[in-house]
Amino acid sequence: MRGAAAKSAYPGKVAIRHVIETARDCGLDVAGIEVSPDGTIRVVEARALPKPAESEFDRCQREGLI
Repeated sequence: MRGAAAKSAYPGKVAIRHVIETARDCGLDVAGIEVSPDGTIRVVEARALPKPAESEFDRCQREGLI
């Protein structure tokens, strides 16, 4: 039998919504969230994500080749 510590306690929609609204009120650009089984909600900010590689089309357009 498992103990009480092993029980999952995912946060509900209201808690997640509250965290996102609070992060936006603080000026963060919310790119995503991570939710853990222990109830932890992490906000992923857009500046923390790596920038996607520039496509060949974008490079040619930037250099005036198109």
